[in-house]
Amino acid sequence: MTKFSHPSRWLVILAIITLVFSMVGCTNTEFPKAEESVNGFFKSLSEADLKKAESYCASDTGNFTFADPNEEKLAKLIFSKTKHEILSSVEEGETATVKVKLTNLDLQKIFEEIIGKIMDEAFNSAFAGEEISDEKMEENLMKHLEESISKPDAPVLTNELEITLNKDKAKKMWVIQDNDTFVNNLTGNLNELLSQ
Repeated sequence: MTKFSHPSRWLVILAIITLVFSMVGCTNTEFPKAEESVNGFFKSLSEADLKKAESYCASDTGNFTFADPNEEKLAKLIFSKTKHEILSSVEEGETATVKVKLTNLDLQKIFEEIIGKIMDEAFNSAFAGEEISDEKMEENLMKHLEESISKPDAPVLTNELEITLNKDKAKKMWVIQDNDTFVNNLTGNLNELLSQ
């Protein structure tokens, strides 16, 4: 039989080994879930933090950067009405797909209503012999947009959308691939209207 000369030394070594293995088990080298990026993106939009929302997107191409303060104000108002619900999420390697039920303003309907109002105002001014400047037309457009969007019964639409995300090792998070379909759903079919 072998006798341990220093049992306390063996206990210290055993304690160190246990500590090392427990530390290795506690370190999280995995990415957060793709759903966290989607939730963070929509939370940032609803809080009108467009810069933070853009950080969740892969392109970082200035999708949420506006030269005109009125456009930014309008975008913040529009996105504050956006609601989402995650229906499913699948992560496979470097790619994830998150299916979302997205409810937001139906900007196509809102624009169609506003164009009618603006045209009526323009015709009434023309018949009255008044000239309307481009600045006044733009001012009227913004006023009508803000009023229409702010209404509690503003038209909304709900779509199911599959959001594709990729791992971004530099950001250490999943980033949204902001393609045309994503942007169109996010803006309440505005891209569809503008392309007509």
